[in-house]
Amino acid sequence: MGLVGIWCMHFIGNRAIVLDKNQPEIQLVYHSGFTVLSLVLPVSGLIIAFSVAEGTTKKPWLHHLTQIFTGVFAGLSIVGMHYVANFGVSNYILKYSTRYLVASFVIAVGDCLTVLVLFYSLREKWISSWWKRVLCAMSLAGGVSAMHFTASTNCTYTLRHFNSVADITSRNSQVIIAGVMCGTAAFFVFGFLIYTQWRSHMFKNRSQQITVACAIFDPAGRVLVTTEGVLPSRKITHKYNHRTFDDEFDDSHPVFQWVFRVTHNWQGVGDLIPKMKSHLSAHKGTSMIMVDSRPSSSQSSAMYDEETYSNYAILFEERFCTAAASMASTMNWPIEKLGVLYDRIVETGVLSKDDKASKRNTLTDHRYSAATDNEASKTSLFGKGQVMFITREVDQAESNGLLNSGYKFASIQHVGRTISHAMQIPLSTLEAHISDLKRYVENLQSVEKQGTYLAFFALIPKPHHKGFDVAVKKDHLDQLPDAKILDGPPQPWQTAILNQLDGKNVAWILDTLTDRTGRSTIPTSSSQEWVFVSTLHSAITTLIQPFPEQWINHARFWSKQLVAHYAFENSTPTYLYSFTVIGDMHAQIDHSDVIVRTPKTFFEARHRCYTGSPDHAILARDIHQTFGPLFAKRQPKANRMAKLSVTLTNNPLKKVKTSKTAMTNGNGSSRGNSTEHTDDNSSVYELVDKSKYSSGSPSGSERSRTGATNNWGGILVNSETVVQSDNRSGFLNGGNPSSMPMGMNVAVSTAEPEVTFANELFNFTKAHFTPGTKNGL
Repeated sequence: MGLVGIWCMHFIGNRAIVLDKNQPEIQLVYHSGFTVLSLVLPVSGLIIAFSVAEGTTKKPWLHHLTQIFTGVFAGLSIVGMHYVANFGVSNYILKYSTRYLVASFVIAVGDCLTVLVLFYSLREKWISSWWKRVLCAMSLAGGVSAMHFTASTNCTYTLRHFNSVADITSRNSQVIIAGVMCGTAAFFVFGFLIYTQWRSHMFKNRSQQITVACAIFDPAGRVLVTTEGVLPSRKITHKYNHRTFDDEFDDSHPVFQWVFRVTHNWQGVGDLIPKMKSHLSAHKGTSMIMVDSRPSSSQSSAMYDEETYSNYAILFEERFCTAAASMASTMNWPIEKLGVLYDRIVETGVLSKDDKASKRNTLTDHRYSAATDNEASKTSLFGKGQVMFITREVDQAESNGLLNSGYKFASIQHVGRTISHAMQIPLSTLEAHISDLKRYVENLQSVEKQGTYLAFFALIPKPHHKGFDVAVKKDHLDQLPDAKILDGPPQPWQTAILNQLDGKNVAWILDTLTDRTGRSTIPTSSSQEWVFVSTLHSAITTLIQPFPEQWINHARFWSKQLVAHYAFENSTPTYLYSFTVIGDMHAQIDHSDVIVRTPKTFFEARHRCYTGSPDHAILARDIHQTFGPLFAKRQPKANRMAKLSVTLTNNPLKKVKTSKTAMTNGNGSSRGNSTEHTDDNSSVYELVDKSKYSSGSPSGSERSRTGATNNWGGILVNSETVVQSDNRSGFLNGGNPSSMPMGMNVAVSTAEPEVTFANELFNFTKAHFTPGTKNGL
């Protein structure tokens, strides 16, 4: 703006001034020194002005003050450039009219103040409105031109001397230089427009691929966007290669559930991401087209044999992790701060060229509900791509950091059209998903259900023996339909009443709790017990309302107390007592406003993600067991054996006996992990901390939590690892390791995954409601 919009405009505009009869000897000629100075003034002044406007302030009045400073300082820069450049006229003395001098100041400052304040206040609304930006630019350019010619009005020129031949030639040189600068600027602007169109085409192509995007909200509820007005995103792969024709990549897919759990425990995979990048680079061009086309003799051979290894799922998981890490690095964040995965996959690329004219009348009428009901999802069945959202809410300090990194926060009303165009989905669909994402983030932070609840656990068989769905709340897909009966855990007398209802159906329980006269048939000895019975009756009546009558008739009450962790950020437990049933797969619950279906496997996976879950460490162990051998294959065999030899030579514990079969590499060598981390490139971690023996500590058990491994491997242990020594004679000579018998046995036991309330309910329901029996449907 300073170079072309002001400086070039001034000299080309002054060339329009014709003195006397246009004799070359008496036309305006400029001094080179002041000409250069006049260029520095608007460029440096506008850099300062725009930098102030881009700054972040916490107080509204200070924000408005910076905008005023921007407009005033930009106007003064324009006026200053004009008069400094005119001061450089070498062959004339210029005398200005006072009133036009003042008018030029008013025009320049007033125009810049109005236009720039308007622009910086409304630019978020104008991201997808190019014509408003064009009008803003034209207004600013018009103000600069108006100021220039206003200042030149009634100006008196007093001749100092006539121009020489060199002076006359310099006049043309200045115009040529200004013209070249204008042409160069136009060329770059034209190139930027081409680049913008290319980016738009790239976003459209990306909408036909599987991508991961960030939906990050600030405290005001605005969403994070790039300078292009779209969500930060990265490509994962072109398409997910399925093993069978009827396989779909959705929330029931094991890879999606693995990714969901990883985003709730980034620590378990963070240290492996650099190695994932290296591995993907080494297999570039073939990694994402390899599919398991032939069965291997065993899982181990498929994992460790270079020739038969072609696990597409692992490669997809690597690509997801590296794509997420790439987005985190652009935000100057560690990946642990990136957020958690949204519990739905959004279909993209549903719009075609033919939809542009009719999308407002057709596809925009289809809205995704909070639970992605079937009617709305019908419009997405033809989607050519998919996007997975990683979401979270940032505080004010993190918001300022993202602004400093070049991102912007904008309301979805302002940038929705740009985002929907890039993702090739209807605008109303995008708005519905953004609304769901906000609610999803709020639920992660605020949902804390203390007390005791009655729940309804309904398993719904899927067609073609593909497992089960679970009926869940429409607004909380991780929660069973429930009704609160107590503010805290039940007391013994309340548990006794609930135990009397074990195994009974809903009708029997309601009749028992209240007979025709309205009095409970369960003996009560106090008014407190009567209140509890009445609350129980009311809760059951409310709970069963959204369910089909056939399900209610077959449901049975299970009086076992279950514990759920509904809040991811706060692990306050919720106590549950549940009705259980296997429902009819043909039951019409898809149009319900209260309940929807979710895959049973995903429902179980969600309840391993709360803060403090022991399954986080188990997942980290499994990740290192899966990826560790894969990365080790890139290390030359000679180096691995040399390091193994050195390590075993220095390690007094040469014979190890484990309680489980150790994982082996292709040569049959034991693989292990340790309770103490050593060099990341070492071949074998030490099994026992040698410092324990050198200090003379007695033999016993050693507990450790670990999820890390090295390049070669090690004994891979779980979050709960117990190492017990079986030295018959104890540590001789004060626990000197050199005196330990070489035949010492070491047992390593690993913790099992947590049995969640979802697992317990499924096992109980499946055991007691077998289709075809008197209890089943």
